[in-house]
Amino acid sequence: MHHREGACARDPDGARRTGAAHRRGGGGGRGCRCRCGGAGGVNAGPYEVRALTTGRFRLDGGAMFGNVPRVLWERSYPPDAQHRIDLDLRVVLLEGDGRRVLVDTGSGNLWSEKEQGLYDVDASSRPGVVGALEAAGVEPDSITDVVLTHLHFDHAGGVTRRGDDGNPVATFPTARHHVQRANLAAAREPNVRERRSYLRRHWEPLLETDLILWDGAAEILPGVFGVPTEGHTAGLMTIRAGEGEGAVLFPADVIPLASHVSIPWTMGYDLCPRTLMEEKRRLLTSAAEAGWVVVLEHDPGRPAVRVVEDRGRFRASEDPLTI
Repeated sequence: MHHREGACARDPDGARRTGAAHRRGGGGGRGCRCRCGGAGGVNAGPYEVRALTTGRFRLDGGAMFGNVPRVLWERSYPPDAQHRIDLDLRVVLLEGDGRRVLVDTGSGNLWSEKEQGLYDVDASSRPGVVGALEAAGVEPDSITDVVLTHLHFDHAGGVTRRGDDGNPVATFPTARHHVQRANLAAAREPNVRERRSYLRRHWEPLLETDLILWDGAAEILPGVFGVPTEGHTAGLMTIRAGEGEGAVLFPADVIPLASHVSIPWTMGYDLCPRTLMEEKRRLLTSAAEAGWVVVLEHDPGRPAVRVVEDRGRFRASEDPLTI
């Protein structure tokens, strides 16, 4: 196993940065205002940021909204006959500073016929992460870094593919891969609720890549910040590109859909909803104050939004953003 240890980033005086330090600059400072980056992208820090859709799948609507009554969510996310709702598999591409950084990888194509039916994942008819990159004019071999928010199958499935011998191999074998150590531990020994979410075929080939394990909040690449955000699963890492105004936040399953911007709207999949709500308040406060663009990994109609705060409550901006 070829992995390196990722140290938490330190300030010039040598003090370890915390999640709070990463959130500073909400009023401006060094942060650059979000600018159009061409082809639907925006600029954040040194990077052009683009959201790419690798495919779609379906999950049970009740599970996606936990204790939120169906009458409140079904208009925006109409369920099928099996009570499943459409979900995007969206990833983020960061280009700049001599790097091409991919954040999450979609669900991949290593699916049995039974699994494809369960999740309505037709791997043969959807682009996948490689196809999405190629459609965006990006050679998959040019990816320098793959940052994984967590190793659930719909976020890390595309990090592996079927090799010539039929066994799983890394999709980006020359790239550095980044994940929180706590999340890899959760994937290797999943609890009973997450056994179907953490699949060995998705994470095991990573152990043979240049794998960097992070412990806590860090500037994992210049201008790219990862912060452990608990509640959905152990060691999930939310990702932010840029600082201050104009930053782009990728919260993964902390805020999977626009409706989940509302703090009490959580998923049945979340391991600890109370913790998640506390983490959401922290993130959403920063996002609203600084005007961050928030990329939604699973919302089929709204790739990105801004956060609006009104008397302590949060909601997504009315108009979806193109990114």
